[in-house]
Amino acid sequence: MRPLAGTLPIKRAAHVYLVRESLLGQPELLLVSERMDDGSIFWGLPGGRAEGGEALIEAAARQVAEETGLIAEDLNFLSLLEGELLPDTPHHHYATFARFTGRWSGSLAPTDPEVLSAEWIPFSQVISLVRYGPPPEIEERNPLIWRPTRDFLAGSAKPYYLAE
Repeated sequence: MRPLAGTLPIKRAAHVYLVRESLLGQPELLLVSERMDDGSIFWGLPGGRAEGGEALIEAAARQVAEETGLIAEDLNFLSLLEGELLPDTPHHHYATFARFTGRWSGSLAPTDPEVLSAEWIPFSQVISLVRYGPPPEIEERNPLIWRPTRDFLAGSAKPYYLAE
């Protein structure tokens, strides 16, 4: 990683892997769908930016409640992705993205106006819903963002990921 020249904006965010077993005994991961500015549908983990002064674990629980209607409980830290993202774009920033796991209670009832739906997706189908590519300045479409999730789904999550 190259040394930082000047000051980059810092983006702190937290996302949660909520898992259940389907009626067929297969693991399912909770994802939310949102409409992007270009009209496309984005599937992602429940979670998002931490507010000023908010701990990442608090942001994770708040975002799950807003985006899914569920109450996230007993959250456990799983991994951290950090580093520079989106260089050479107006959205260049330094990311500190935490991933948590935990229990949940309640019923799916998103209240976030940006969320179109919250759905349980079989592990085998999660990555097929991810849309990479243009426009490149959208971090959610950056393959680096999805590396921890691919590892989680494969049962090989690491505690630390460096965005390079």
